Amino acid sequence: MSDEPKPAAGRSYQMGNVGAGARVAQGQNISWIEGVAGLPGGDSLTQQFNALLERIAKDASLDEDTRALAQDKTKAVAEGLAKAPESPGTLRLALLDAKSWFGSTASWVGNAVGDILKSEAAQKTIGTVTEAATKAAIVSFVK
Repeated sequence: MSDEPKPAAGRSYQMGNVGAGARVAQGQNISWIEGVAGLPGGDSLTQQFNALLERIAKDASLDEDTRALAQDKTKAVAEGLAKAPESPGTLRLALLDAKSWFGSTASWVGNAVGDILKSEAAQKTIGTVTEAATKAAIVSFVK
């Protein structure tokens, strides 16, 4: 048997040799956090999405599965917003999925996501979207 300690149950991360000047991110939610942080007003958006995810996590009125789905759909919208300048379809699909789900379950989360999308920080990115179907999905979501 090895003298190495056994990792605790759950997630385990290991980082290899990384070259000088490289940026490395490790952990959960890196995709949407890194993407949103790089947008104009990204710090504000990251704070808003993180605060909403925390509210969802603490909402005792939601069962565990509903909380997990609400968080996943919120993260998908955040990631879609991060990718909107290059791939607006990602945002469109995330909004369509979230709107139908939040419309029947946890509507307060859908309203909060809509408020984030109406924020000045989000509008800096949303204003660059030219694809008509995605613009229509955004308008429909924030009504």
